[in-house]
Amino acid sequence: MKEKDSFIKIREELKRYNKEYYNSNPSIEDSKYDDLKKKYDYLLLNNPELVKFDNLGVGTSPSSKFKKFKHYEPMLSLSNSFNLSDSEDFFEKATNYLKKQDSNYIFYVDCKIDGVSLSLIYKNNKLFKAITRGDGLIGEEITENVLGIIGIPKVLKNCKSDLIEIRGEVFFFRRDFEKLNEQFDKKNQFSNPRNAASGSLRQINSKITKDRPLRFIPHGYGKFSYEKEFLNFEDFIGFCKKNGFAQTGYAKKYTSLKNIYSYVSDIEKKRSSINFDIDGMVIKINDLALQRMLGSTNKFPRWAIAAKFSSEEALTQIEKIELQIGRTGAITPVARLKPINIGGVIVSNATLHNFDEIIRKDIRINDFVWVKRAGDVIPYVSKVEIERREKTSKKFVVPKKCLCGSRIIKIQDEAVQRCSARKNQCKYQNLETFKHFVSKKAMNIEGLGEKLIEKFISLNLLSNKIDIYRLESHKDKIIKLDGFGEKSFQNLIESINKSKVTSLSRYLFSLGLRYLGENNCELVSLYFKNKTRFKNIIQSKKLRGELENIDGLGEKAISSFINYFSDKSNLDESFMILEMIKIQEIEDNIMSLNKSILFTGTLQKMSRDRAKELAKKKGYKIASNVSKNLDILVFGEKSGSKLKKARDLNINILNEKDFLNLIN
Repeated sequence: MKEKDSFIKIREELKRYNKEYYNSNPSIEDSKYDDLKKKYDYLLLNNPELVKFDNLGVGTSPSSKFKKFKHYEPMLSLSNSFNLSDSEDFFEKATNYLKKQDSNYIFYVDCKIDGVSLSLIYKNNKLFKAITRGDGLIGEEITENVLGIIGIPKVLKNCKSDLIEIRGEVFFFRRDFEKLNEQFDKKNQFSNPRNAASGSLRQINSKITKDRPLRFIPHGYGKFSYEKEFLNFEDFIGFCKKNGFAQTGYAKKYTSLKNIYSYVSDIEKKRSSINFDIDGMVIKINDLALQRMLGSTNKFPRWAIAAKFSSEEALTQIEKIELQIGRTGAITPVARLKPINIGGVIVSNATLHNFDEIIRKDIRINDFVWVKRAGDVIPYVSKVEIERREKTSKKFVVPKKCLCGSRIIKIQDEAVQRCSARKNQCKYQNLETFKHFVSKKAMNIEGLGEKLIEKFISLNLLSNKIDIYRLESHKDKIIKLDGFGEKSFQNLIESINKSKVTSLSRYLFSLGLRYLGENNCELVSLYFKNKTRFKNIIQSKKLRGELENIDGLGEKAISSFINYFSDKSNLDESFMILEMIKIQEIEDNIMSLNKSILFTGTLQKMSRDRAKELAKKKGYKIASNVSKNLDILVFGEKSGSKLKKARDLNINILNEKDFLNLIN
């Protein structure tokens, strides 16, 4: 794959330049580095399959040049909202999670600064450490570098906490960024304020950082020892003001999301006149107690969302329309564009979603089209510039055959069309299946990329997934390949052998079943716990009943699971893989060993979802109905027939207080 080779080459160049840069002896000008980084980001953006090779580390993984520091609490990202409806849905889910009767929240809204995240830790009111976001769990200690940043007090004068984390954004005022760039030749200037802030903050030579007019504005907090330091976000803002932290000047309190979006719209219109770059507004539930009850997913808090400004848009021309075939046969048409700069990123591909979308918008080859980057991430064609269409232009003809030659079919109630061939009959599906199997979130086999997979398939070394674990027997043939040798072969085999020790959820995810993403695979693995139990249940006539006992697993996922393992070839292959690998068994909590629990009625201190989450963490299986096999029923108000049935079956019955005592 040409894109992969180019991507890896650029990645290795950037790694080398980063190392030089952090040692203050760069061999490349900033502008050339920026251009190279743009190419890297562009390839990654338009080729999702390259994500598994994205281990550049800058701005994500902590650098070995700095001391690593584990955050007291993870520094998470924010879920994005692009309109009022998105935010209403988000906070409606929060209401359901809390089991509240209404959505009457007090919100706090402030600018989402386009800068670099930083966590400041104060001990006994003195600045103790400054930590970058890193990968969200572990960051880099850069305390010396932040001592000269405007808006960071070295001592807190109004703080009762022995330890407190203040989190915020490091950035440049636009005028300061322009003055900084004036110090460099045009070819060495930074491309934008955020890049300048990132490059300035993480210097090995702290004097360079101190000499640059960086600023800091807090937007949140991590751990703090005195629990009444502030009880809501409005109090936190007041705390920051008392202690000398700078503010955006645009923070406001609201009770209505409609009014919030009116304010967001006003700020968007004057964003260019604000002293610093912003790419949206952040909406937070004001009450800290509610924030704690809502908690977070593994990526985002459930109590805050980013209201993103409208996507940037540009006009360009479609040069051709190509098809991409996924591992499930899904066919996605993609527009290849004349490259265009949208929001600082060069875009040359845009998704057309599906054939119905092409027909609806009447998109044609050679058309001039407006391309948007939805959420500043995925480019798509928003509309056609009909006035510039050539008279000889012809309508796009929906193909009847996949690139493999098989018929294209459309399943009822699905917008996407699919290749009718089985994955082992369609080389494109087959390739995507292998790519998914070895990907980072699946079996995580480094070094076995698309180009190598294609080569092994052409040499008949790979025909199914189990063949990956037999590649060692083909050493003589493999080491003779161009670009391969003894060392490369050994590295590949080591990576394959390393993948043999994995979790049940990774193994399930690697199989690539429809409707079974990471979360559903985790649910299933927690229920099955080990490969022996998994194999026994898979072959059981009660498979559907077992799957229906898994709380949160929907009908589509259940049917997909059953259909996949009903196919003898899938079953045989998956069991053969299981025999080749070691699954790390999920340990049961002693008190909850093999015990099931069911919640019914309205709980007062938490939602049922929160109660289930707590029970799962203690190792309980969540049941969906009352039967003689149920171990515990937890009841709340208006419990109904389930409570009566549990009593009739002499099942252990607990109220909410009893349940909390049990898990604590």
